[in-house]
Amino acid sequence: MRLLALVRYLVADVARGQRFLPPVLLLLAVLAMLYAGDAGEAPQSYIGSSALLYPVSVWLAVVVAGTEDPVRHAVTTTAAGWARTRVGVALAALVWACGAAVVGTLAPVLTQPRPYPPPVVLTGLAANLVCAVAGVGVGLLCARPVLVRAGWTAVAALALTVAAYPLGVTPPVGAVLGALGGRVELGPALGWSAVIASGLVVAATLAAWVIGSRRG
Repeated sequence: MRLLALVRYLVADVARGQRFLPPVLLLLAVLAMLYAGDAGEAPQSYIGSSALLYPVSVWLAVVVAGTEDPVRHAVTTTAAGWARTRVGVALAALVWACGAAVVGTLAPVLTQPRPYPPPVVLTGLAANLVCAVAGVGVGLLCARPVLVRAGWTAVAALALTVAAYPLGVTPPVGAVLGALGGRVELGPALGWSAVIASGLVVAATLAAWVIGSRRG
């Protein structure tokens, strides 16, 4: 099975099963509350969406990683191989998370009376994407095959999600929120955070590949 076909299959499987609905509905509901009134000056107005996209993307990654039942997952790994399957899962999770980031970026543009020039929108998109990618990395670390029990997945995902917020301007999530709030320089914060968030996804994918292949 080719990688692109595998990613399309996984994205479509999540859509068919409608397991994406809880995190997506949470995203839409909180965005509606965030931008129901004056969200303030941009890019500070993107702080809320960036902070929200991190846990939503954790949830989406867990959903994608667990979308197949054990029998179908065994067929997929036999057809595609363990390494390609784990890469496909990571890419499918990124597709969902990046789609959520686009929604979070457009929400204030469509609802706020303040002007949002293209450079500001691009800054918001970059911030949202970094937090979304970081969420995918954490979600993959908490999902099958790294953690196979739903209870442990929920506990680990919640703990790692909550732990990101009290760390100040520590990248990736804290640095992005700090940069949007003017506490640190925007460009370097987004750059380093993007590198670290991408590294999280790569590390989580490797961990899933190694652990999953050993378990068979």
